[in-house]
Amino acid sequence: MTDTTLDAHTDAPLSWARTRALIASDARRMFAGNGGGSLPQRMFWLLMPTYQALFWYRLSRYCFLRGWRNTARLLFLFNLYRTRVEIPPTTDIGEACLIGHASGVVLYGRIGARATIYGDAKIGGGIDNSIDIGAGPGYPILGDDVTLGYRAAVLGPFRVGDGARLGPFALAVYDVPAGAKLRARKSVIMRPADAAAPASQGPQA
Repeated sequence: MTDTTLDAHTDAPLSWARTRALIASDARRMFAGNGGGSLPQRMFWLLMPTYQALFWYRLSRYCFLRGWRNTARLLFLFNLYRTRVEIPPTTDIGEACLIGHASGVVLYGRIGARATIYGDAKIGGGIDNSIDIGAGPGYPILGDDVTLGYRAAVLGPFRVGDGARLGPFALAVYDVPAGAKLRARKSVIMRPADAAAPASQGPQA
């Protein structure tokens, strides 16, 4: 890994036209997966917390990169209270992101285009905050077309390659190659201690 600085990636102001394009790409992805043929359908999906979280994040990100840091932080807090999704304005997310379930999602770092993120998925620090691979101190970088299953997590300064899929409860604390599938260990059924013992025959005559 090569140490970089977050400023090198985030200091360039984001144009309003680009921000609108990113917001529209998230909406198109939402409609493509859930249906949005009629106006009532589109309004329903646009008001869902899964889309609202991305909408308010895009606005806070725009303000942050324009230098309006206090406004960006207020929008971040509003988004967190409204949707319970935690995406700070320092996070960089590519176009056409889809959040399948809003509850418990926490995103710190960099995420490529067309990410799919399910409930309670998390990316962020926690391993070594002294290393910056280009997403902020200790934060990961996810490539394009990455899927994070329910409660999947990437914690630390690691890279997840394009097209990688992290299944439910998968935990990545290392680099994940492009196209790889990461699965959590299967749960083990623990039978009661007396389940294997033969049934009582009852008193003998």
